[in-house]
Amino acid sequence: MEDDFDSESSSAQLGDLEPGEDDNNDEDGISEDDEEDHSDDPYGMSDSDEDGFGPPELEVEMTTLTIANPENFQVALKSYRQEDDDEFEEWMQTLIVTCTYDGKEIGRGFGRYVKRGFIRDNFWRNMEEPCEELSSIAFKLFDRYGRLKEEYINHPIRKGTGCWGTELDLGNLFILEYISIDKGFRRKGVGKAMVNALIAKAHSGERNPAFTIVSPGYLTRDVEKESHGKSKQEHREIINRAHDTASAFYRSLGFRRIGASRCFGLATDLSHKARTLLVSEDFDLPELGPDPHDDDKGDDDDFFGTKAKEKAMNRMKEEFPLHHAILSLADEKCVEYFESYKSPDNIDEWVKSDRFGNNVLHHAACELKPKSVQWLLHNVDDGERIGSGRNREGHTPLESLLDQLENKRSKRQHGMMTVVMSDSFGGFTPDAISSVAALRGLKAPSEAQVLQLKYGCTCGGCIDGLLSPRMKFALLCQAEITHDMLSMDIADAEIWCMMHDYMIEHVAPDIQRNFRTNKSLRQGFSNIFDHAATALRSNEVPTIDTLINVWKDSGEWPPVTRNFYQRGGTTESALRRIFEFARDQDEWAGDGDHMETFSEQVDVLPKCRNDHEFGFVALACGIPGLGQYHNPQIANNMMFMLR
Repeated sequence: MEDDFDSESSSAQLGDLEPGEDDNNDEDGISEDDEEDHSDDPYGMSDSDEDGFGPPELEVEMTTLTIANPENFQVALKSYRQEDDDEFEEWMQTLIVTCTYDGKEIGRGFGRYVKRGFIRDNFWRNMEEPCEELSSIAFKLFDRYGRLKEEYINHPIRKGTGCWGTELDLGNLFILEYISIDKGFRRKGVGKAMVNALIAKAHSGERNPAFTIVSPGYLTRDVEKESHGKSKQEHREIINRAHDTASAFYRSLGFRRIGASRCFGLATDLSHKARTLLVSEDFDLPELGPDPHDDDKGDDDDFFGTKAKEKAMNRMKEEFPLHHAILSLADEKCVEYFESYKSPDNIDEWVKSDRFGNNVLHHAACELKPKSVQWLLHNVDDGERIGSGRNREGHTPLESLLDQLENKRSKRQHGMMTVVMSDSFGGFTPDAISSVAALRGLKAPSEAQVLQLKYGCTCGGCIDGLLSPRMKFALLCQAEITHDMLSMDIADAEIWCMMHDYMIEHVAPDIQRNFRTNKSLRQGFSNIFDHAATALRSNEVPTIDTLINVWKDSGEWPPVTRNFYQRGGTTESALRRIFEFARDQDEWAGDGDHMETFSEQVDVLPKCRNDHEFGFVALACGIPGLGQYHNPQIANNMMFMLR
């Protein structure tokens, strides 16, 4: 059974129910968080749409369907591609199906065909722009490069059935967003026909989705109608049934849950493991226990919910005093409270979990209270009962904290918009570092370990905690290759400037002009790339200061780099290019040329969370604003010249 306490809202919904299923769900394409009333306009269509002035209909196909339940009648299905905005047409197509009976529309649905390869370098940002549904699925399932999140592949609980893996990282997608059926035509096969028509349309022409994905949901107004006059617990049960009904519908079409997410997938490959999984074998999310205070009435004047929060905290103080202490006291005061509370008679209180499965250590970790975390681990967790306890999401206290930190590192919510924060990541706070260290059993972490915890290193080999072995190798390759290329024809100013115009883009314009007459300037600029390579070979992070120190220690003669600096040249003009070249040839952030060329050397290096975070590492090196802009022309020019 599903419940409504998942952290994400759901989107696509179906109203065509099979025999024996609940038909309370109107299955319009509106999530439970949608506050707009579409009662008279369930498809969000304007008058101009009805009059034929909406977006053009392309690739129109018409079919008829005979319905034999309970008596024979025919419906007409029309599927087509809608012309999209120019900014999206390169990578997205909107596909629509309508169903009519006796000239009246009785059903409508749509989905988005996504050419993932066109937006992989900025997957989250691109998927966030067109609509909330695409954004929701992108952030639920995938990382910033459109790869299935690691937890849905390898986590002992969050992987669900374990049927889905890295195959979901590749290929185009069809996101099924919206299906609506008039209530009088449900449970007759119309919904299945519409979904199948959409999937068929997604596979027609040059479209080739590897996976169809849906996040089942319900229509807010239908739930509200059924819940009128009911208790909060009854309202919750109605929502759960609506989720269960929508999930059962998609499972009947072959969809299976992806990990422990709310999303379901259908692989195009008939031999995919999920295709052989029976409905009864699919993974169900754990139920949320009943809230004994569901029926507490709120105050009419409590507009901001302050009184309700106060009541909730008071109830927590009575039922979960240890949890309450974590949420209400400073770290040191919390430890004092624990000391006074502990006794042989109340040992079971320390392992008690709330209705979300969180024990006191879950709360202490996620509230970033390292002294409390350490006290709990040293004084009440001899049997590791709280340290290994899993909450409703399947997370231990350590995993809950790491998940929270990952979210803070990568994104931030601003109203309805999700902002990608990965490139501006500056490291975790000291309290977060100390909490993770304690949960990992690091009593006195070394300076290197502290830096690795600060910057989220997962390989144990990041230099200064942030420069992973794979990124170091990518940067070193670019520094060495670029230096070698800039050294070619350096005596011929005309050829050098013509061949390397894209490499000197970040050099000041007056110096660029002087490159045409001053060999010393050309050589000085070229040497900075060699200084970067020297730093990387010495296992140093290539910051601007580090590269200047390498130059000073080099004893360079003649002093061409000094000349470049004295004329106003900067280390940044070269270092930024190194990062850009490495990013643009990365297998996920760019075109993959680096991996294609150096796969044998890369494969023997350990993988790390920081391998592809060029923006954040560049920022730490003194290069702000690198972002994820991909310039394939520059990358192609370099590889052509190299070959």
